[in-house]
Amino acid sequence: MALLDSNIVEQLKGYFNNINGNIEMVAFLDESDKSKELDSFLQEVDGISSKVNYTKKTFGEDVELEKSYNITRPISFTLLKDGEKSGINFNGIPGGHEFNSFILAILGLAGMGKKLEGDQLARVQAINKPLNIETYVSLSCTKCPEVIQALNVISMGNSNITTSLIDGGVYTQEVSEKNIQGVPVVYINGEKASVGEKTIEELINIVTEA
Repeated sequence: MALLDSNIVEQLKGYFNNINGNIEMVAFLDESDKSKELDSFLQEVDGISSKVNYTKKTFGEDVELEKSYNITRPISFTLLKDGEKSGINFNGIPGGHEFNSFILAILGLAGMGKKLEGDQLARVQAINKPLNIETYVSLSCTKCPEVIQALNVISMGNSNITTSLIDGGVYTQEVSEKNIQGVPVVYINGEKASVGEKTIEELINIVTEA
Protein backbone atom coordinates (compact mmCIF):
# COMPACT_ATOMS: atom_id res chain seq x y z
CA MET A 1 0.00 0.00 0.00
CA ALA A 2 1.36 3.41 -0.98
CA LEU A 3 2.26 5.63 1.97
CA LEU A 4 2.64 8.79 -0.11
CA ASP A 5 -0.30 10.58 -1.72
CA SER A 6 -0.04 10.70 -5.53
CA ASN A 7 -0.41 14.51 -5.54
CA ILE A 8 2.50 14.84 -3.10
CA VAL A 9 4.60 12.52 -5.28
CA GLU A 10 3.97 14.71 -8.32
CA GLN A 11 4.93 17.85 -6.41
CA LEU A 12 8.12 16.22 -5.13
CA LYS A 13 9.08 15.11 -8.64
CA GLY A 14 9.26 18.76 -9.64
CA TYR A 15 11.51 19.61 -6.71
CA PHE A 16 13.71 16.52 -6.81
CA ASN A 17 14.37 16.67 -10.54
CA ASN A 18 15.96 20.10 -10.04
CA ILE A 19 18.50 18.74 -7.56
CA ASN A 20 22.13 19.10 -8.59
CA GLY A 21 24.12 16.02 -7.58
CA ASN A 22 22.74 13.11 -5.62
CA ILE A 23 21.02 12.67 -2.28
CA GLU A 24 21.23 9.24 -0.67
CA MET A 25 19.08 7.91 2.16
CA VAL A 26 20.96 5.18 4.02
CA ALA A 27 18.75 3.20 6.41
CA PHE A 28 19.79 0.93 9.27
CA LEU A 29 16.98 -1.52 9.95
CA ASP A 30 16.13 -4.51 12.13
CA GLU A 31 13.33 -7.08 11.78
CA SER A 32 10.65 -4.97 13.47
CA ASP A 33 7.38 -3.95 11.82
CA LYS A 34 8.41 -0.30 12.13
CA SER A 35 11.61 -1.04 10.20
CA LYS A 36 9.55 -2.67 7.46
CA GLU A 37 7.32 0.39 7.36
CA LEU A 38 10.35 2.70 7.13
CA ASP A 39 11.77 0.51 4.37
CA SER A 40 8.53 0.86 2.37
CA PHE A 41 8.45 4.62 2.95
CA LEU A 42 12.02 5.13 1.74
CA GLN A 43 11.45 2.88 -1.27
CA GLU A 44 8.55 5.12 -2.30
CA VAL A 45 10.69 8.24 -1.93
CA ASP A 46 13.45 6.53 -3.93
CA GLY A 47 11.00 5.93 -6.77
CA ILE A 48 10.18 9.64 -7.16
CA SER A 49 13.44 10.70 -8.82
CA SER A 50 16.84 9.34 -9.85
CA LYS A 51 18.37 12.23 -7.89
CA VAL A 52 17.23 10.81 -4.51
CA ASN A 53 18.28 7.22 -3.83
CA TYR A 54 17.85 4.67 -1.07
CA THR A 55 20.33 2.19 0.41
CA LYS A 56 19.22 -0.40 2.97
CA LYS A 57 21.55 -1.81 5.61
CA THR A 58 21.06 -4.12 8.58
CA PHE A 59 21.48 -2.40 11.94
CA GLY A 60 24.54 -3.70 13.80
CA GLU A 61 26.17 -5.19 10.71
CA ASP A 62 28.66 -2.35 10.10
CA VAL A 63 29.37 -0.80 13.48
CA GLU A 64 32.14 1.49 12.18
CA LEU A 65 29.87 2.97 9.52
CA GLU A 66 27.09 3.49 12.05
CA LYS A 67 29.55 5.17 14.39
CA SER A 68 30.75 7.51 11.65
CA TYR A 69 27.14 8.60 11.01
CA ASN A 70 26.19 8.70 14.74
CA ILE A 71 23.59 6.00 14.16
CA THR A 72 22.83 4.32 17.51
CA ARG A 73 19.31 2.96 16.98
CA PRO A 74 17.58 0.64 14.52
CA ILE A 75 14.65 2.05 12.51
CA SER A 76 16.80 4.97 11.42
CA PHE A 77 18.38 6.57 8.40
CA THR A 78 20.89 9.26 7.50
CA LEU A 79 21.16 11.58 4.51
CA LEU A 80 24.25 11.82 2.30
CA LYS A 81 25.02 14.45 -0.35
CA ASP A 82 27.19 13.18 -3.21
CA GLY A 83 28.44 10.37 -0.97
CA GLU A 84 29.40 12.65 1.93
CA LYS A 85 27.65 12.54 5.30
CA SER A 86 25.35 15.45 6.03
CA GLY A 87 24.99 15.05 9.78
CA ILE A 88 21.21 14.81 9.42
CA ASN A 89 19.60 11.67 10.84
CA PHE A 90 16.04 10.48 11.37
CA ASN A 91 15.14 7.87 13.99
CA GLY A 92 11.69 6.58 13.11
CA ILE A 93 9.50 7.44 10.13
CA PRO A 94 9.27 11.19 9.41
CA GLY A 95 5.54 11.31 8.86
CA GLY A 96 2.88 13.66 10.18
CA HIS A 97 4.20 17.16 10.81
CA GLU A 98 7.79 15.94 10.35
CA PHE A 99 7.34 14.96 6.71
CA ASN A 100 8.09 18.57 5.77
CA SER A 101 11.24 18.48 7.92
CA PHE A 102 12.42 15.46 5.95
CA ILE A 103 11.70 17.02 2.54
CA LEU A 104 13.23 20.36 3.54
CA ALA A 105 16.38 18.55 4.71
CA ILE A 106 16.75 16.95 1.28
CA LEU A 107 16.17 20.25 -0.51
CA GLY A 108 18.48 22.07 1.89
CA LEU A 109 21.32 19.66 1.18
CA ALA A 110 20.67 20.22 -2.52
CA GLY A 111 21.16 23.96 -2.03
CA MET A 112 17.48 24.74 -2.51
CA GLY A 113 16.50 25.63 1.05
CA LYS A 114 17.23 28.02 3.88
CA LYS A 115 20.89 28.63 4.74
CA LEU A 116 22.71 30.32 7.57
CA GLU A 117 24.34 33.61 6.65
CA GLY A 118 26.41 36.35 8.22
CA ASP A 119 26.91 36.29 11.97
CA GLN A 120 24.78 33.17 12.46
CA LEU A 121 26.88 31.19 10.00
CA ALA A 122 30.15 32.50 11.45
CA ARG A 123 29.14 31.46 14.98
CA VAL A 124 28.15 27.97 13.87
CA GLN A 125 31.27 27.52 11.75
CA ALA A 126 33.40 28.42 14.79
CA ILE A 127 32.28 25.28 16.67
CA ASN A 128 35.38 23.07 16.77
CA LYS A 129 34.21 20.03 18.72
CA PRO A 130 31.78 17.20 17.89
CA LEU A 131 28.19 17.92 18.89
CA ASN A 132 25.64 15.11 18.81
CA ILE A 133 22.24 16.79 18.95
CA GLU A 134 19.22 14.55 19.54
CA THR A 135 15.68 15.93 19.54
CA TYR A 136 12.71 13.94 20.82
CA VAL A 137 9.48 14.73 19.02
CA SER A 138 5.93 13.54 18.52
CA LEU A 139 4.69 13.35 14.94
CA SER A 140 1.52 15.16 16.06
CA CYS A 141 3.48 18.03 17.64
CA THR A 142 3.00 21.30 15.75
CA LYS A 143 5.95 23.07 17.43
CA CYS A 144 8.52 20.31 16.83
CA PRO A 145 9.16 20.80 13.08
CA GLU A 146 10.41 24.37 13.57
CA VAL A 147 13.06 23.11 16.00
CA ILE A 148 14.00 20.12 13.84
CA GLN A 149 14.27 22.23 10.69
CA ALA A 150 16.36 24.89 12.42
CA LEU A 151 18.75 22.31 13.86
CA ASN A 152 19.08 20.67 10.43
CA VAL A 153 20.04 24.04 8.94
CA ILE A 154 22.55 24.55 11.76
CA SER A 155 24.11 21.13 11.15
CA MET A 156 24.56 21.95 7.46
CA GLY A 157 26.80 24.82 8.56
CA ASN A 158 29.38 22.70 10.37
CA SER A 159 30.52 19.10 9.78
CA ASN A 160 31.19 18.72 13.52
CA ILE A 161 27.45 18.76 14.17
CA THR A 162 25.10 15.79 13.88
CA THR A 163 21.42 16.36 14.47
CA SER A 164 18.95 13.49 14.92
CA LEU A 165 15.16 13.46 15.07
CA ILE A 166 13.89 10.81 17.49
CA ASP A 167 10.23 9.82 17.27
CA GLY A 168 9.12 9.37 20.87
CA GLY A 169 6.28 7.16 19.66
CA VAL A 170 8.81 4.61 18.40
CA TYR A 171 11.43 4.89 21.15
CA THR A 172 8.99 4.88 24.06
CA GLN A 173 11.46 3.30 26.48
CA GLU A 174 13.90 6.18 26.03
CA VAL A 175 11.10 8.69 26.60
CA SER A 176 10.17 6.87 29.80
CA GLU A 177 13.77 6.59 31.03
CA LYS A 178 14.38 10.29 30.40
CA ASN A 179 11.02 11.20 31.93
CA ILE A 180 10.10 13.33 28.94
CA GLN A 181 6.74 14.95 29.61
CA GLY A 182 6.50 17.24 26.59
CA VAL A 183 8.24 17.77 23.25
CA PRO A 184 10.41 18.93 21.60
CA VAL A 185 13.27 18.11 23.96
CA VAL A 186 16.82 18.65 22.72
CA TYR A 187 19.84 16.80 24.10
CA ILE A 188 23.41 17.77 23.19
CA ASN A 189 26.09 15.15 23.82
CA GLY A 190 23.70 13.39 26.19
CA GLU A 191 22.78 16.46 28.27
CA LYS A 192 19.34 18.08 28.17
CA ALA A 193 19.82 21.46 26.47
CA SER A 194 16.38 22.75 25.47
CA VAL A 195 12.68 22.09 26.03
CA GLY A 196 9.84 23.49 23.94
CA GLU A 197 9.57 25.95 21.08
CA LYS A 198 12.73 27.85 20.11
CA THR A 199 13.76 30.17 17.28
CA ILE A 200 16.82 29.45 15.16
CA GLU A 201 18.67 32.29 16.92
CA GLU A 202 17.89 30.77 20.34
CA LEU A 203 19.03 27.36 19.12
CA ILE A 204 22.30 28.79 17.75
CA ASN A 205 22.93 30.32 21.18
CA ILE A 206 22.27 26.96 22.85
CA VAL A 207 24.45 25.02 20.39
CA THR A 208 27.40 27.44 20.50
CA GLU A 209 27.39 27.44 24.30
CA ALA A 210 27.22 23.64 24.61
